[in-house]
Amino acid sequence: MFYKLLFLYQHWRYKRKAQHTPLKHLYDQHAMPATSKSFMATRFLVVDCEMSGLNFKTNQLLSIGWVFIENGKIVNSSSKHLLIHADRGAGESTRIHGLHDSNLAGANSVAKVLMLLAKQIVNVQLIFHHAPLDVKFLQRASKEVFRCPLLFTYFDTMEIEKRRLNLQGKQGGLQLQQCRERYGLQKVTQHNAEADALATAELFLAQVHHMGDINHFSLSQLPLHCS
Repeated sequence: MFYKLLFLYQHWRYKRKAQHTPLKHLYDQHAMPATSKSFMATRFLVVDCEMSGLNFKTNQLLSIGWVFIENGKIVNSSSKHLLIHADRGAGESTRIHGLHDSNLAGANSVAKVLMLLAKQIVNVQLIFHHAPLDVKFLQRASKEVFRCPLLFTYFDTMEIEKRRLNLQGKQGGLQLQQCRERYGLQKVTQHNAEADALATAELFLAQVHHMGDINHFSLSQLPLHCS
């Protein structure tokens, strides 16, 4: 599959450069996933990012939130919310995420947050909602700080939902809350990276349960991508 070729290419291209960065352990230990692996035996890390805008070339990461899924359950105690210092300010997206310059004063450097994230993603599968946007921001930041990208594979709950609707010959909104509503999940009132990561984790589990028995579910039934 294409994701395997891309994973191997990324690993080959950047492993030597990564040896002199905090990403060394990630390139040394992270193995390419087998899609035959069962869902229940897989650890997932659900990640959400907040940014100062939608242009990954000019805007910045403002916060990252995440939570683990293990044995088919959300590990609430594993959830994190890390603010990131933005030297160019909170930007025009403040009305969405509620982060202002005052919130970010004295926040973590993007390097520190990326190092913490990199420690979490060894041999886990990442999950995003609308992955292309978050992945572009994460990889641009990683290349700016470490001169090489993060190495990971991921699933996208928005893509999973779009495929499900297409198979049913239906159309519908693909925003996180719109997708959650189709599974009877409660409306999420708080909007930050940690809350959205938890909301995405709930959506992902609902989607998998809808596809069948999770005890007999394999990763091959989901579209997998490499960063």
